[in-house]
Amino acid sequence: MSGRLPAMNEAYSRRMQFLLKYEYEAYRASFGLKPFRGYRINTLKIAEEEFFHTVNLPAGRTPFAENGFYLHEEAGLGSTPAYAAGLFYLQEPSASAAVTVLRPQPGMKILDLCAAPGSKTTQILEMMQGQGILVANEINSKRAQILAENVERSGAVNCFVLNEEPQKIAETCRECFDQVLCDAPCSGEGMFRKDPDAEQQWSEESVSSCAIRQRRILNSAYQCLRQGGILVYSTCTFSPEEDEETIAAFLHEHPDMAIVSSGVSFGRPGILTDADTNQAVRIYPMDGGEGHFVCRMQKNGSGPAGHFTVSGSERIPQEAGAFLKEQLKNPYPYYLVKNGILYGGVNPFYDFGRCRIVRSQVKLGELRNGRFEPDHHFYMSDWSLFRHAVELDDAKAAAFLRGETIAADTAKGYYAVQWKGHALGHAKSDGRILKNKYPKQLRTH
Repeated sequence: MSGRLPAMNEAYSRRMQFLLKYEYEAYRASFGLKPFRGYRINTLKIAEEEFFHTVNLPAGRTPFAENGFYLHEEAGLGSTPAYAAGLFYLQEPSASAAVTVLRPQPGMKILDLCAAPGSKTTQILEMMQGQGILVANEINSKRAQILAENVERSGAVNCFVLNEEPQKIAETCRECFDQVLCDAPCSGEGMFRKDPDAEQQWSEESVSSCAIRQRRILNSAYQCLRQGGILVYSTCTFSPEEDEETIAAFLHEHPDMAIVSSGVSFGRPGILTDADTNQAVRIYPMDGGEGHFVCRMQKNGSGPAGHFTVSGSERIPQEAGAFLKEQLKNPYPYYLVKNGILYGGVNPFYDFGRCRIVRSQVKLGELRNGRFEPDHHFYMSDWSLFRHAVELDDAKAAAFLRGETIAADTAKGYYAVQWKGHALGHAKSDGRILKNKYPKQLRTH
């Protein structure tokens, strides 16, 4: 883009001039350039080398995540078989910085407290490699469903999705987690290049309101974190009130917390306060991403972590057991039946008290009118190895994603529908036609 720069909110412009000083002109000029776009390879499902043999996308690596890459354009990518199969996730490049600073490890118990739409959740799950548990929470019910869909597409088997107030989770899961990511709702200044209308609506009042809410959420995150655990706070805004000042206030309130090194070389130091917030990381458009703030903290002490209570289960219906035996090569280590719905997982199924649970690990299906109906999640799970699968070429895969029936000479029954060896969903064959079971809300046009 060239020519005259778009008008900027005057109050916001003055604030950024004060904040950036001699770099303000470079920041202002960035509003005349295209926003950064990117994607992450989903290493739960495909290795990098195989990905680039399978999918035609640019391979320019970002500095913010090991498996993150820049995109020139993303139009139409969400309708491709590779996206539907969960081989990659579209994500603004610098948004992956928070999880890189968190450094999740396999086997940990991790909480993503403000998780929708799921970019950071799925990145954590990739780094956990299917080992340990991740609890991903979203307070907004509609966004929690989107979060569950993105977790589902990722293929992860070790995630619980909640739809709850952070404080209620803190009451139920006190000091249960090795790591907590708090990617707090914010004034979104790092998104203004993509959304000029949001920049025009910016106000000091919005910043102050966000800062109050962020401190409340951080307190809940603190209660969930075990002694010795790591808490990462992040925003996509540049406001010191929401970033360094929020951290400083939090540390004054919780003297057993301390900022520790981010361990990364990208971005620039945070603004110095009396709480060593210069150890935090700030990212501006001049640094290769739209904008992010990330701060890594540790809770002092070495006491035992809190414990989860294992949930009780109903008996697995005979019809469901027979279906799983007929379909799966590898049974799940754990099963849970609640209200006729069957879940599978690699961890015990935990009881989160009065918290609303959207998804417990992998939803396998449910009993309806005496028959077991498999769920889309059953076929997207990276754990599942299927005895019956149908491979589609590019044209038939595109038709399947539109919800069309597919001609196929097969035995009767359920089939995993695959593209280049990766599941897209499932269908039920009558011997000649595959009746499409791809979820209607996910279908392309």
